[in-house]
Amino acid sequence: MTKTFVAVLLINLKYPFLYYMFFIAYACPVFLVHLINVMCLVSQHSYEDVNRELGELKNLKSKTERVFRLRSLMNDHWFLEDYIELVSKTFGSKLLLTILDIYIQLLLCLYYAIWDSIVHGLHDILLHGVLNIVILMGNLIYLCYRGHSTVKESRRVIYQLRHLRDLLYDDPVCQAILKIFTLRVNCRKVQVTAAKFFDINLSLLFGSAGIVLTYFLVLIQFQIEGSKHTSAAMNISEVVTVKCKSWPCIIKDE
Repeated sequence: MTKTFVAVLLINLKYPFLYYMFFIAYACPVFLVHLINVMCLVSQHSYEDVNRELGELKNLKSKTERVFRLRSLMNDHWFLEDYIELVSKTFGSKLLLTILDIYIQLLLCLYYAIWDSIVHGLHDILLHGVLNIVILMGNLIYLCYRGHSTVKESRRVIYQLRHLRDLLYDDPVCQAILKIFTLRVNCRKVQVTAAKFFDINLSLLFGSAGIVLTYFLVLIQFQIEGSKHTSAAMNISEVVTVKCKSWPCIIKDE
């Protein structure tokens, strides 16, 4: 992406409109990934605030204030679950296409970085390929990390509620609210999904590595078979060396 941005700014192009369209198509998936990361980060911090306030409820002496804050936290938690569900519904299909685009780019970058650099000796392609692989993998890893951290923080709420139920055993009003709160938490599963095809978490990285590596090996196998057929068609293996005593070497037909 850095190469594309520098080229857009510094190079006079013959068809700039087409190149700008290519730059937008290349940059939009990256922008979408960072947008999802920001939303997940906001959700994670919100869950941290809920968990912190749940832990502070046991220190309140006033039962009225405790009940009021517990109800507010229950409503805030329900709003957070609605928010994450809305994010998954709104950006799920776009996120699915973006991750597929990252898979394809990783596959092509691996192919060009390894095949063209090692087989053909094009070391400048190796440097650009490794840079693109690092950028793509960084975006994917950070996206999965943000989704995993948000879900992990949301699951801490149920442990805070169980701890409060043990501490506030002498408050029947809080006990009733805690039961409703616990039912609300258990009835909905917090997850960041790509159109409900798969969850965005750290386990996705292992599946991604397997998918990219599998198709990369298939692509290399096809390339090797294609090179063998091309070499056989051009009779490269049947090279005849002719010794000559003086230049130019001309073979006369007998």
